[in-house]
Amino acid sequence: MSAGRMVLWALASLLMVFLIAPIVVIMITSFNGTPYMEFPPKSLSLRWYANFFTSAQWYNTALLSLRVALATMMAATVLGTTAAIGIVRGEFPGRRALEAFFISPMVVPIVVIALGFYFMFSAYGLINTALGLFLGHTVIATPLVIVVVRAALQTTNPAMEFAARSLGANFWRSLWYVTLPSVKAAIVSAAAFAFLISFDDVVIAIFVAGPNSTTLPKRMWETIRFEIDPTLTAISSLLTVLAVIVLVGVELLRRTSAVDRLE
Repeated sequence: MSAGRMVLWALASLLMVFLIAPIVVIMITSFNGTPYMEFPPKSLSLRWYANFFTSAQWYNTALLSLRVALATMMAATVLGTTAAIGIVRGEFPGRRALEAFFISPMVVPIVVIALGFYFMFSAYGLINTALGLFLGHTVIATPLVIVVVRAALQTTNPAMEFAARSLGANFWRSLWYVTLPSVKAAIVSAAAFAFLISFDDVVIAIFVAGPNSTTLPKRMWETIRFEIDPTLTAISSLLTVLAVIVLVGVELLRRTSAVDRLE
C-alpha cells in the first residue's frame, strides 16, 4: 500500500471515529446505574430505559411524535410521488419553475419556515395542535420525496409505460402496474426519510407545538435546558437504533429491487 493511500485511510478512520465516538459514548452512558450522567459508568442498569417507557411525560410525547411522523410520511409520500411523476413525465409550460417551487423548502433555512408557520398558524388557531405539526412537517418532508422519486423516474425507461398504453391500459392502470413498481424502492426510501425528518424535527416544534402538543425532540430540548436527566441518554440511544433500523431496511430493499430488475 502506498504512503498516500495509507494517509487517506488514516484520515478516513479518524473521521469515522470523530463522527461515531459521541454516539458510542451516549449509548454506553445510557446504561449507567447512578442518578446522574457518568462516563464510563460505575454500575450498569436499565433504569433509564424503564423510566422512558413508564413515565407519562416521555411516553406520551413519543406517541405523539410517532403519530405525527406516520401521518407526515403518508401525506408526503403521496404528494411527493405525485408531484415527481408530473414533473418528470409531464410536458407543460413552467414545469421547471413549478419544480423549483416544490423543492424550495429544502433551501430555505428551517428557522425561517418555522417562523412563517408560527404567524400563519396563529391566524387559524393551529398553534399547539397536532394538525399544525403535521402540516409543518409535511411541507419540509415532501420536497425530499420529490427529489428521491424524481431521480428514480429519470432512470426508468418510459417506453414500458407507452407499451402498456398501446396495449390498452389507461393512464391509471399503466401508472399503477408499470410506473410505480419500477420506482418502488425509491418511494419506500423516500417515505422512510420523510418519517425520520418528522420524528426528529425540533425547530418547527419549538415554534408550533405547545403544552398539549409537545413532541419527543422538543421535550428533550426543554429537558436539557433546565435539568440533567439521564433518561435523555436512553432516548438518544433508542432514536439512534431506530434510525439505523430504518436505513438498513431501506438499503436491503434497494438491493432486493436491484436484484429483481436484473432477473
